[in-house]
Amino acid sequence: MTLGKRIKAARERLQPKPTQTDIGNLFKISDKAVSAWERDETVPELDKIAKLARRLQVPCQWLLDGVGPPPAPDALEVVIEDLKPSERAVVNATIQALRKSRDNVA
Repeated sequence: MTLGKRIKAARERLQPKPTQTDIGNLFKISDKAVSAWERDETVPELDKIAKLARRLQVPCQWLLDGVGPPPAPDALEVVIEDLKPSERAVVNATIQALRKSRDNVA
């Protein structure tokens, strides 16, 4: 899946679905420019990717090179990306502790 197709898929899965105009307004660009992104005629500048990923509620990594459908907006990889580094460390430590506990039970 191309970057443009990932942008479109992520945008269209949200409810309510943001329009190309909504995304364009976020960057002070036209809806035509967003349409060009989605058709792979142009690509967003690198400095727009993080903001675009946040608005589309997907991880930056998925937006840049992900495969398959976009993750759900409430998926852990989406939610954790918006945390502060200290908060992310707590979540990761908790996940590791849960995995270790699970492995010890098995």
